[in-house]
Amino acid sequence: MLYTQNIDILSRVIMDDAFREAESIIEKAREESESIRKQGINTVNDLKNNKNHNISKVKLSGTHSKLISLEEFRARSEILSRKEEIIKEVLLQIRGEFFALPERGDYPGIMRRLIVHALGHLKADGEAFLCRVRAGDRALLGHDFLDALGRELDKGLSLDPETADIVGGVIVLRSDLRVLYDNSLEAIFERNRQKMRCIAAECIFGKE
Repeated sequence: MLYTQNIDILSRVIMDDAFREAESIIEKAREESESIRKQGINTVNDLKNNKNHNISKVKLSGTHSKLISLEEFRARSEILSRKEEIIKEVLLQIRGEFFALPERGDYPGIMRRLIVHALGHLKADGEAFLCRVRAGDRALLGHDFLDALGRELDKGLSLDPETADIVGGVIVLRSDLRVLYDNSLEAIFERNRQKMRCIAAECIFGKE
């Protein structure tokens, strides 16, 4: 039960925090999105009005009708393209906030949950595990910390002498180094990228 609870709660809590930190850029993106939407509507309406005006002068040809449709398509494509750019900007902001987690005061608690989460995936693959972290995080995973957590989870935990080239988080390996679960911040972000993209799009543009 402890493993299952931490798997979903961990990503949800971290992602919610990241979105709160990025709220200002999300709000700015919402305003820009509304402006783009209105511009697109005006462009399409102008094209339609222009087409209707021409009908009174000349018989509208099939070619001209196709031209109007093409221009409408281009206007809508431009809107979609700009929306995609906005989403990318927001994701970059969230990525920056997410990768800044090691600077937070509750980072040791986050590291603990990351280890528990990783062991939830590896629990059937052994009894002794190594925790590999970046050099700056080694002090967080002292012997007493890992020993207490290992006893709680009925696993042997120790600090891997090798450091990881990551921005934060932890990589948990079975003691024979043949099985691992990557819970570095980079790996977590990539696993959740599509989910975050969908959340960002809904936050900015609503359900369309």
